[in-house]
Amino acid sequence: MEKLIKILIVAFIVLAVAVASLAIWQWKNINSIYVGINESSEEITKRRNDNQKNLVDDVNNYLEESIREMTDEEKQKIESGEITAGDVYLQIFEEKQKDADAKKENSSTNTSVSKDDIVVKYMAKLYSLQSKYTAKAEVTISEGKKYYKAQRKSNDAVTARANTISHFTPIVRGVESACDSEFESLISELKKELSSVEANTDIVRTISAAYKNEKQLKLSYYANKYLK
Repeated sequence: MEKLIKILIVAFIVLAVAVASLAIWQWKNINSIYVGINESSEEITKRRNDNQKNLVDDVNNYLEESIREMTDEEKQKIESGEITAGDVYLQIFEEKQKDADAKKENSSTNTSVSKDDIVVKYMAKLYSLQSKYTAKAEVTISEGKKYYKAQRKSNDAVTARANTISHFTPIVRGVESACDSEFESLISELKKELSSVEANTDIVRTISAAYKNEKQLKLSYYANKYLK
């Protein structure tokens, strides 16, 4: 039964990130699962953390005033698995935004919105979005396993698996579609606000690329977690 549950979870993961109209995406999904099965969890985690760090490095190069570095304590918590790099960066960008808001409130003159203000605000929103949908993915997988076990009480394994996939396919696709939609909306607003202050918008493409990489790396993570 455990093996069948693992196979079922793979189906959920593939459906969660598939873009049916683009064959290249299907290939990337298969490759991500292959990576997840054949590489260590440490290496996959390192890739995910590197993707996050590279994005933040690019953002820092774009900003006039960089965000703070991670503390040693935060790094240790990431290494122990207590928190993720995304969790830390969410906190860092939220702190940066609060500091900027406080400075404006205490300023005796009207301070115009800068490109730093805009990017920091949206990076906090984007990391919040990542946290939100990571939690939803975990819940969906958990519900899928429970649903399958319930189906096995009255059906053979093949039927139970088919019923579960049929039931959860629209749910998983809906979660992914909602995440992509919210991401695209935020990215569009970010680009619009940067353009309004005549700032360079290249950072938008950088963020979009990091988002796509994270989706594929997350697929490898789930494949590694549930198939090995």
